[in-house]
Amino acid sequence: MKPLLSRLWRTFCLMLANQPSLTLYFLPLIQRLWPGFLPGLYRARLVSQQWQTTDMLLLTVKVSERWTGFVPGQHIVLTIKNNGRYLSRPFSICSSLKLWQSQQQIQLCCKVNAMGEVTPLLAQLANASMLNISLAQGDFHWQQPDLPAMFIAAGSGITPVAAMLLSQRHWLAPVTLHYRCRGAENAALLTALQQLATRQPLFQLQLSDSRVEPAAAWQQQLIADISHQQFYLCGPAAFMQQQRNALVNAGINSTAIRQEQFGVAMSGPADPEADASTLSGHFIRAGTRIAVSLNRQQSLLQNAEQYGLTPRFGCRVGVCFQCVCDKVSGQVRDIRSGDLSGHGAEQIQLCVSQPVTELVIKL
Repeated sequence: MKPLLSRLWRTFCLMLANQPSLTLYFLPLIQRLWPGFLPGLYRARLVSQQWQTTDMLLLTVKVSERWTGFVPGQHIVLTIKNNGRYLSRPFSICSSLKLWQSQQQIQLCCKVNAMGEVTPLLAQLANASMLNISLAQGDFHWQQPDLPAMFIAAGSGITPVAAMLLSQRHWLAPVTLHYRCRGAENAALLTALQQLATRQPLFQLQLSDSRVEPAAAWQQQLIADISHQQFYLCGPAAFMQQQRNALVNAGINSTAIRQEQFGVAMSGPADPEADASTLSGHFIRAGTRIAVSLNRQQSLLQNAEQYGLTPRFGCRVGVCFQCVCDKVSGQVRDIRSGDLSGHGAEQIQLCVSQPVTELVIKL
């Protein structure tokens, strides 16, 4: 009965105000009373920021008491306002459950891309700045702590892995973390993980420097250590595909391997140290078909704007529905919920849709 009533109420709101919720219709008035309010999101205050490496920034934020918490390994969508525009990007929580339970705080370790639209702004935030975050999302979590486990991480993929390891209170089986990085100076969250390895005899940290240890030699080390019963991979898509293939070829059942990424894994030969993060696609504008290279980590609205296209938009966070357009073919992911679309024709919101496969979009 509840789903039916929800659908009827949404239909009524669309008929009355051309919005799926009356909250959205009255949003400008609500924001005059509560600046920064966004429906469906939660307020968070920046407590501190600290550089972990030259391009990895650790943010500590105090979250609203209404926020319902997280399972270690999950991520949130962080939304900030810049020059009147709301910008959103997903980040994995890297801190322990204890920090949230005791201080109502979480930490995000964000890789700052100088050419990005969101991450360079994070370093400019002043302490006490107000942010918006989504509910925690994703199903990448440590499922069976009572079985021996191997974690394999590279780059910013260490963030959800660190949350899982640092949150574990009762260690019941041996655990090994293989952390691939370009030198210890580029290994984010390394100090906390080293401290964990010092005080917890069941946890072993293996740091691999990609500058001096070839990928093939490192993979041989992984294959030689497959006595574990569950495997967790997180890092660049091409890197994970390479490690997954190596484990499967060594006799590991694919059902024992879990992985997390904000893009889709690449098939075929790939550089295990690089993140192939683009897809081919086409935007159709006024009957003209424009070939583009789509960045998996950005919304379709951001991708279109980088090619000089100017689709209609409003809030940029999926609230106002001004950027709705037709997807002719291909699959997209909703950056708020992680839900995948179908592969056929349908309407999507450019500002909250990320490319998953090759796309044809009619603006």
